[in-house]
Amino acid sequence: MNSLQIGWIDYSNEHKNKAMAVLDLLSQKGAVDELGIGLIRDGFADKFFPGTSTLQTRAKYFFIVPYILMELEKRAFSNPQRFLDTLFEIEVELIDVLKKGTFDGVIGGRSGKKLKRKPSSIYWNGFRTFEIFKYGNLTQNNYAKSLIAIKQNKNSASRLGIDETDELETGSTEYAGVFWHCIFPESDWKENLTIELNQQEAEFLKDRITLSPNSEDSLFAFLLKQNLADVNKIEEFASIGEVFTLPEHIRNDFYLANSFNKFMAGANIRYNMILSNGENERAVNRWTEWINSSFVKEQFRYFPYQEVLRLLEIKNVRLGRFLKGWQDAVVKGDENELDQLIIKREIELKSRDRAKLNNTKAYSYDGNWVGTPKLDYRFSNAKILINDIFNGLEEQYA
Repeated sequence: MNSLQIGWIDYSNEHKNKAMAVLDLLSQKGAVDELGIGLIRDGFADKFFPGTSTLQTRAKYFFIVPYILMELEKRAFSNPQRFLDTLFEIEVELIDVLKKGTFDGVIGGRSGKKLKRKPSSIYWNGFRTFEIFKYGNLTQNNYAKSLIAIKQNKNSASRLGIDETDELETGSTEYAGVFWHCIFPESDWKENLTIELNQQEAEFLKDRITLSPNSEDSLFAFLLKQNLADVNKIEEFASIGEVFTLPEHIRNDFYLANSFNKFMAGANIRYNMILSNGENERAVNRWTEWINSSFVKEQFRYFPYQEVLRLLEIKNVRLGRFLKGWQDAVVKGDENELDQLIIKREIELKSRDRAKLNNTKAYSYDGNWVGTPKLDYRFSNAKILINDIFNGLEEQYA
């Protein structure tokens, strides 16, 4: 069988970044979304942990990239692309500097100069969400274009809706420049660079996440206001509600997300049973546990999947139809109907030629689990950032 080839027309660096983001997500272990529920997974993740992504590795990059850009803003560039190329070159150069301390979380630690997704593109949404970057409507490319335009023509600032009157305050520890609201880097910051946050950076990032209008009411902000020892008791997303009494504005969303996890867990298990033709004993045992669980017996038939779709503003008719079909088939206890529903859903998403369940000869069972047994809603990624912030604050509370 010929392998699937994906390509794109390389109109700009921004288009390339978007394409690479999709490929990176698909290449991650456990990122396979065989049944098309990624819209719901990502919708809840954006609610609970805004500004994060599954590609973010350490909190330090929320400073490394702005530090580079604030320095580059002082230099003269003839065009936006040269500005961005220089940014990417420096990002790659700093890989070896960071690796002197640790490999843990260093983006490009193994790929080195072959690094495709740079930290600046991975963290750009976070800069805008936490208002570290002031203009949430500007993409990375448009930021570069705006910067060059302002440098070449002072009248461009007002035309672009940018306040060019901001200046660095004397004696201030924060950069109040045209584009950034961030700690101002020391002149030798690259020489002393580590992947860990210092106390000042930890305090600043915590404030940005807990005070920004885009994230102040999030689960992310709530956890940052708690004790690290308690946060570390959380082993998975589901146990957050066991460790903490969540505020009312988070509690209902958390309940829906946690229940949706239980609601869809059986579909992932059933998928693996079909793929293995019943040979995956782990899937068979998990199915028995799931179908006999108290959730399925007592709550499944009443689970308001429509409320999930409304909450996340998802208007995907096919997804809604699949969720309804799944609920109805489980309630009826018709396993043949369940299997046909799952097979049809994968074909609907991928086409007959690419659907694994429709091509069991091409996709023979190899003993590996396909898909994600439990939805994490990006908690594991956010927890790394939370630990980085708390570790940076340690000196303050010592």
